[in-house]
Amino acid sequence: MKIYIILATLILVMSCSKDDKPQQGGARGARGGGAAVKVEAVVATTEHLNASVRGIGILLASKEVEIQAEIVGKVEAVYFKDGQNVNAGTSLVKIEDANLRAAMEKANSKLVLSRNTTQRKKQQFNAGAISAQEWEMAQADLQIAVADSIDAVANLAKTLIRAPFGGKLGISNISVGKRLSVGEYIVKIVQKFPLKVDFSVADKYASVLKTGMEVEFNRSGESYKAFIEALENSLDGSTRTLRARAVLSGNPDGLVPGAPLEFLLTLPPRESLTVPPEAILNDALGSVAYLFKNGKASLTRIELGTRFVDRVEILNGVNIGDTVLCVGASPVRDGGSVEISRIKRL
Repeated sequence: MKIYIILATLILVMSCSKDDKPQQGGARGARGGGAAVKVEAVVATTEHLNASVRGIGILLASKEVEIQAEIVGKVEAVYFKDGQNVNAGTSLVKIEDANLRAAMEKANSKLVLSRNTTQRKKQQFNAGAISAQEWEMAQADLQIAVADSIDAVANLAKTLIRAPFGGKLGISNISVGKRLSVGEYIVKIVQKFPLKVDFSVADKYASVLKTGMEVEFNRSGESYKAFIEALENSLDGSTRTLRARAVLSGNPDGLVPGAPLEFLLTLPPRESLTVPPEAILNDALGSVAYLFKNGKASLTRIELGTRFVDRVEILNGVNIGDTVLCVGASPVRDGGSVEISRIKRL
């Protein structure tokens, strides 16, 4: 009986040992890695690009100002009508000025007295009748009197509000008898022509923009030519864009300041490196591409330029002659084995 038990135990041990060996061999096979991923590729080369930038700009009048009251006072007269065209210097509103006129006359009287006093003090000083300190005080009093007189004249002038330039007035709620406060809105004046357009472009085009460049604008199917008049000195910190201002040619009456316009800016031709769109991938940090190096995929971070329908401009991260993998939906990973199935041509 003991012999049978020993034999059964030996058979069971031998069976378990045989079963374990194939499992261990299978684990080693799994760790050995799979076959290389087959993908298409393209050799990075430069080409002659004629790129353009599109966007939206805002139409601006040549000049536009909100006229406001500079002093407190009651409106004595209104000399304009809503929507009226006026010339520079045209009187618009008169504010009561009795108090300010009296203040000016008082200041002028003090100025006359101070001048006469100063003349007498000068004669006395020259004769040695007064000290240098008294003569200096007389001169200082005269300077104060002159300043007070100038201030009084300036305040009185503010009671007559004039058009700062020629243009068209807007709509106003001002009427005779209304009491104005400092900074209160009176009316807007707009000098429409020449019309201007403000627009912005991405920072990658900032170095290309120059004053004098032609820009095409479009509104409701009508096209308008303009030329860049000025550029900002720095990028907008929040949008990373550069603001430009262009002046429209001619005087198109159909355009209203404040309206949006589509713009098309044709950039100067340049030599640039491009790859197919399927060679570009994106992650949380930006854009990437895979290069083919010694049978492996090598991940590289890139900076993109202009996007076209069938290609993308590469500004940094890829050099001329590099083999770029057209990954697409292929399961390519950094350092993984890759087999190129075909070299594509752009």
